[in-house]
Amino acid sequence: MIYTLAGPYDIFSTAAVCSQQMAPKKATFVTQTSIVGLKKGTLTCYKGLTIECQQSLDEVKKTDLILIPSVEFINQPFLSKYPELKDWLVEHYKKGAVIASVCAGSFLLAETGLLDGKIATTHWAFADDMQEQFPDVDVHSDKIITEQGNIICAGGATSWQDLVSHLIEKYSSISTAKYIDQFFLLNSHQAGQQPYKLLKSMTSHEDKVIKESQELIEESLIEQELLAKVTQASGLPERTFKRRFKMATKQTPNEYIQNVRIDTAKNLLLISSFTVQETAEQVGLMDGSYFRRLFKRKTGLSAQDFRRSFASSAKSKKMLRK
Repeated sequence: MIYTLAGPYDIFSTAAVCSQQMAPKKATFVTQTSIVGLKKGTLTCYKGLTIECQQSLDEVKKTDLILIPSVEFINQPFLSKYPELKDWLVEHYKKGAVIASVCAGSFLLAETGLLDGKIATTHWAFADDMQEQFPDVDVHSDKIITEQGNIICAGGATSWQDLVSHLIEKYSSISTAKYIDQFFLLNSHQAGQQPYKLLKSMTSHEDKVIKESQELIEESLIEQELLAKVTQASGLPERTFKRRFKMATKQTPNEYIQNVRIDTAKNLLLISSFTVQETAEQVGLMDGSYFRRLFKRKTGLSAQDFRRSFASSAKSKKMLRK
């Protein structure tokens, strides 16, 4: 994602000007920022967009910070094709450089082995894959920023903004970071990634009976005895159904039903004018108090706060229309 590279580059390149504007009598926060690649010249990024590499790996002998942008998500190892990049990252880490990654860039960082035994995050949709591929990494899918031992990871792609703010505060000051946040209108994902996560299992499998059960759940949320209905419709003994469902989806049937209900409720809160109680009833949870507790536990926010934070409306976006 080119903006996870260009965004930090632009802000670090102008940080000196911003720090001088904020505190003209204090020492300026000076940075020397370069886009570095295997070789100098034009680099083709995601979907054919191009960017200019200003320095090759060999030209960088010492640096304080290396920021790895998001990379196209792939299931096969990335650094096996570019062993010189792995060696370069490990070498600079040993020299004392801080290495940070954005979104799927954490996969590349994990391939170096530098994340082994450390906490990390990545985009919530990739977190299970990352944990499976790199079992020695402690992956936290709900976090926006993780930091341990000079290794920093940022979650989803737009979390580069949180990362830049964190790094400026780390290398300069809180006041400089806050000024730059305000100047560039940077977003802070203070609630982490949890409110954004799709809760229901997206694990692919070939169990036809369980696929049909998942479809029935999504079609029948209003049902009060939904688990019993789905179990009966499967034609399987209850214990067998629950075992096969968990094996196929990595979630229990009850957990899956709860997650689909909350996912659906999140969407209704964003696009409809239903009250919280009406939203609860639309997803089959007639006890509004229980719905509120479940929603907060699953998303980290109350239903009202979720709506205020993410609902799409001209008023909430401070838009002017005529």
